[in-house]
Amino acid sequence: MNGTLVAFASRVEFNAVYPQVSAVVASSTPQALNTRYDVAVCGVGALEFSTNLAFLLSKRRYERVIQVGVCGAYPNRGLDLCDVVRVDTDVVGDMGAQTREGHFLSWGEVSGKELVYRGESSRFLSLALASVRSAAGVTVNCCTGTVYLANRRSRLYNADVETMEGAACFAVCSRFGIPGYQFRAVSNIATDRDTSTWKIPEAMAALKEQVLDNL
Repeated sequence: MNGTLVAFASRVEFNAVYPQVSAVVASSTPQALNTRYDVAVCGVGALEFSTNLAFLLSKRRYERVIQVGVCGAYPNRGLDLCDVVRVDTDVVGDMGAQTREGHFLSWGEVSGKELVYRGESSRFLSLALASVRSAAGVTVNCCTGTVYLANRRSRLYNADVETMEGAACFAVCSRFGIPGYQFRAVSNIATDRDTSTWKIPEAMAALKEQVLDNL
């Protein structure tokens, strides 16, 4: 095994990069594909991803964890399809409370605490990875499906992209005392939902070229 664990969420993302490797096997045991890093599939969503990542880290202490995958970019944040970003901060976007009038209150508003999860400093990365554009993320359980919700989430958290696991990855890495990073490629614009416009294979190809090939 190597010192770096590259964690994927979905088998679709994993198979887009490593079609020759069984995603089922990588879902149960990290696979050493080269001398630089191991790969694993930890599951979609904050709950499954964090549970499986914590299990893997309890079995072997890696020097760092790098989460990779696709994301949705919020409108008017200067991002296009297949752009690659390094998500340095993340917040849980749909955790909170609803007022009696039906308004959403973020958990930060409810608790009075700033609940931002942060990745390790980019100064510890290679020049190629440190040069990837920094972005702010929002982790959600329910993906955005309307332009209204996209604009609301983007403004509420001053966020560029939307994921389903980023905050969980940072939280688990922090608890284990292991540096954590998150790199994403834009597969879709988080707006009125239209899966025909999504570019998951193309986004993962860009991610491989700019991130995985430079680890």
